[in-house]
Amino acid sequence: MRWIAVVLLVMALLVLWRMMFSGYRGRANEQRALPRPGGAGDWKAMTGALEGIYISTTDAENTLDRIAAHGLGTRSAVRLGFVDGGVGFLRQGARSFVVPAADIVGVGHGPGMVGKWVGRSDGIVVLRWKLGDRVVDTGVKPRRSADGDRFARQVEELVRTARRSRTEEEK
Repeated sequence: MRWIAVVLLVMALLVLWRMMFSGYRGRANEQRALPRPGGAGDWKAMTGALEGIYISTTDAENTLDRIAAHGLGTRSAVRLGFVDGGVGFLRQGARSFVVPAADIVGVGHGPGMVGKWVGRSDGIVVLRWKLGDRVVDTGVKPRRSADGDRFARQVEELVRTARRSRTEEEK
């Protein structure tokens, strides 16, 4: 009699896992119209890199709305740094991508985001950027918190430089 209960429990867990997988895949299909972020030509040229955990990319207006398309919702180890033209996310076990400097809206820190909660107000570096017409937040938990502060300052400088360049081009 006990083995029947175990078999039923295992079957119920498998059904629940399948439902979660189907829901995530459905979300990715709904978001497939979002443009795919570009890649980098030369990852070896990455500068100012920090290592950490790529948490997720979410909608900036709704932080519980994870972006599942193009693997942007997949948690992975990451090496985050500056590549030609923007900020590169060199991920292990997931698709790497580059956020062009012109698409970066800002950078900040947060205590957490969907999928990871650190609790400290500066525990996660959050890069806000434009993915097509949508503004999204991408969170990274740096291995060392000092790296996160340094990286945020460097991104702010990159954004200022990109804005100055656009302003000069418009003149």
